[in-house]
Amino acid sequence: MSNLNGQAPRPLIEVRDLSLRFGGINALSGVSFNMSAGTILGVIGPNGAGKTALLNCVCGVYRPQEGSMVFAGHDIRGLRPEQITALGISRTFQGMDHFSEFRVIDYVMVGRTFRLSRSAVLSALRWPTAERSERRERAEVTELLAQCGLLEYADEPLNEIPYGVQKQVDVARVIASGCKLGLLDEPTSGTTSSERAIISRSIELLTQRGIALILIDHDVDFVTKHCDELLALGSGLPLATGPTRNVLADNKVREAFLGLAV
Repeated sequence: MSNLNGQAPRPLIEVRDLSLRFGGINALSGVSFNMSAGTILGVIGPNGAGKTALLNCVCGVYRPQEGSMVFAGHDIRGLRPEQITALGISRTFQGMDHFSEFRVIDYVMVGRTFRLSRSAVLSALRWPTAERSERRERAEVTELLAQCGLLEYADEPLNEIPYGVQKQVDVARVIASGCKLGLLDEPTSGTTSSERAIISRSIELLTQRGIALILIDHDVDFVTKHCDELLALGSGLPLATGPTRNVLADNKVREAFLGLAV
């Protein structure tokens, strides 16, 4: 697709030759990809392939030693996680232990923190305005929970709902953040087929809002259904990248995953 000047639109995120080392261990070596708004890139590979390490680089938890990362025109390599979040990147987590006592609605509201930073300052000066703002935000989050099939859990603590539902709630938080790029780290792990169907609906909500996604998951059918392209990693090295079915048919990828569920 071209813009009015006949030029292809600039990718939302461009990652080039990314390398990450821990001592003498290469967690990532020469990883490259780019994505446009509203697209989904799946990252696949066996345990230890570097999938989560890649997400941790993109969101600022790890600082790669080599390569470049440009998001929405900003060089994000070396930025702190909160700076990257403020630019419009949000992620899910494999565990939510630090938030276990949060009610579901309050946890999803956490995703709006950076959107509400200015309102938080004003609230100290104008309580009626702050109260109206909070009511509006809670009403929007309540509507979102309904769209995600989670409304019945709104007032439940996270540690009192099923693990699979916790995964759904984490995806809802990403939607609530209003981000431009969402990083989903194994959203279907430990879920039932009905829970995966609800997570699928949430992913559709994300893409309908023009949000790009990097998705890590071991469920091949789930990845094939949702991802436009795949990046396959093996021991931190890129094995193949491109359209989903092409990557799954690649001989190097098939060899790396022989006997494994990708």
